[in-house]
Amino acid sequence: MTKPEKRSVGSGAHDEAVTETATTWFVRMSADAATDAERRAFRVWLEGDPAHRDAYAQVETLWVELAGIPDPRPAREANGRTGHSARAKPSIRPIIRRPGIRRYAVLAACLLLMAVWGLWSLGGYDRLRADHATAVGETREVTLADGSVVHLNTDTAMGVAFAGDRRVVRLYRGEAFFTVARDQRRPFEVVTAGGVARAVGTAFNVRSEEAAMTVAVAEGRVAISPGVAAPQSGHSVILGPGEALRQTASGRGVPVAATVETLTAWRQGKLVFANRPLRAVVAELDRYRPGTIVLLSGKAADERFSGVVSLADTDRALAAIESTLPVDVIHLTAYLTLLRGRE
Repeated sequence: MTKPEKRSVGSGAHDEAVTETATTWFVRMSADAATDAERRAFRVWLEGDPAHRDAYAQVETLWVELAGIPDPRPAREANGRTGHSARAKPSIRPIIRRPGIRRYAVLAACLLLMAVWGLWSLGGYDRLRADHATAVGETREVTLADGSVVHLNTDTAMGVAFAGDRRVVRLYRGEAFFTVARDQRRPFEVVTAGGVARAVGTAFNVRSEEAAMTVAVAEGRVAISPGVAAPQSGHSVILGPGEALRQTASGRGVPVAATVETLTAWRQGKLVFANRPLRAVVAELDRYRPGTIVLLSGKAADERFSGVVSLADTDRALAAIESTLPVDVIHLTAYLTLLRGRE
């Protein structure tokens, strides 16, 4: 059996930029909403340099191959059960020692503590206090009372508080794309643990992380400010169309190199990776799968992966990684997948 050819789209700063642009164009051209002007601009870019055509062809080829990779999950048995012969058991009545009331109380307290911890760690608390939420792997579109439309990404919880002259949305966890209804008298604010994004009538994406948030603007202008706990909480940065910023709760804002189209490709059911380290790819895929993916090899974590993968079947994305990088994918259970570097 021949060893799969390892693909990499570009290897240097210039090639990485070309790959990023090629994947961005691929996402745009795959969208039903692509305009004639965008298609003309794409044609100009594609014919402007042979490297552009090569990079686009490789991204397109990898996407086609991803679609053709067979589902690696084993088929379930028809009846879902295995038969076992029943053995007659001797009729022996066990001796039961009834614990005292105090032992019951301690056991109940331990179970309650475990339940609360599980609820908190899995985001249950965020969902309980949210007005709108999605499960892992689910996306949903909701229309707010003012006509604004919110597209919720996987594992997201959001609260809404519209009152008087303010429209406030609290993104407790996850990610959402906001298409804001214009109302000059009532600014639209998205509050996260990492800061606040403030707009009037615009379209932008917000991803909430622990003590940080990433904002990408598709249309209009958005003012980004740190959380109220930051020393310079009055300071804000204005982002325009095509700009993205990662804002931390401490007040530091760092520009994001990825394009807005790449950051919001999830809305079209895709994830775009341009020469990204495997650890980052695994972390991103993990957001869309129940359970967890564990990367066992530190060396393999530094391997680079490029491609456009479909969120409709993340197992096929893992199969693509296995076929292009020196790693083995091991599905232990439906909720635990291991990635181990090959020797």
